[in-house]
Amino acid sequence: MTMQSTWRVLAPGPSDRVLLTVDFGPGRREAGFSDLVANLAPEPVVWEPVFAPQTADPVTGTDPHGCVSRWLDDVRNAGLEVCGVLGYCAGGALARQTGDLLRTRGMPEPPVVLLDPSHVDGDLIQELFATSVQGYAELLSEDQIRAALAAAAGFTGALGSNIGTQAPAELAEAMRSLQALYDGVVQTVCDMLDADEEVSRGFSERFAAFLSYLVTAGRASAARGGSATVIVSGNHHLPDGFGVEKHRLPVSRAALLADPAVARIVAEALR
Repeated sequence: MTMQSTWRVLAPGPSDRVLLTVDFGPGRREAGFSDLVANLAPEPVVWEPVFAPQTADPVTGTDPHGCVSRWLDDVRNAGLEVCGVLGYCAGGALARQTGDLLRTRGMPEPPVVLLDPSHVDGDLIQELFATSVQGYAELLSEDQIRAALAAAAGFTGALGSNIGTQAPAELAEAMRSLQALYDGVVQTVCDMLDADEEVSRGFSERFAAFLSYLVTAGRASAARGGSATVIVSGNHHLPDGFGVEKHRLPVSRAALLADPAVARIVAEALR
């Protein structure tokens, strides 16, 4: 089974051009591309991919080239032309790969804008796992959270700095272990709230999709031939491979995509 993606339409047009935004989408406290689009009021259609959970093997179907190829096939089949690509956080490498693939297909390479791009490695996956688990801090004890994070570190610590070089079987085992840990946390919370199985299954499937997204982004290369407009928030550390920051704004990461100044910079970059 390959990774399937449908699309979330953030702006309907009217236009035969499409602006692609690459992020995992809504569901966290940080501002998302819907906030940025609200400030942009763009003429083009704006699409954001929606990632679905994998099968029991969380690595099969996470080839970034295949993923981006399907996106561009969808765009072509819809009769649209890509006029820009935006990538946030882990989506930065996939945004760059989208621009690369358009160029290798002999199509015009659109502007690429990266916002707080992050390299997906073991440390980032641990950080994001911690954020997910700590979202239940009002219901779980400090000891329960500490135990979950310590167990996760045993798996993420072995992933190293380059997920793309990990053997698929070892990478899949680490992702399955993280999924099992998260499922245990969710089940504990659902039992406390007397929530039914459908609720816990929904949280579990979303986390599975998130892990597949991170693996796909982690297997993508940040380096590419062309340039990109790189925008970072005040305290963000720009990893190697994403170029040089062109704009550093004194805003928090959580508010970056909702900041009007960011929207103005993005609009200028897309001209």
